Amino acid sequence: MTTRQIVLASRPVGVPTKENFRFENIDLPELKEGEVLLKGLYS
Repeated sequence: MTTRQIVLASRPVGVPTKENFRFENIDLPELKEGEVLLKGLYS
């Protein structure tokens, strides 16, 4: 399974801008026994 994460690319000086962040796609490891996968919902 793949997910997308937002990473701080550079430390902001003043108000953060979109150039201070980057998106990365990462592979999630398989769930182990006793673990659960949650999906956040927002509106």
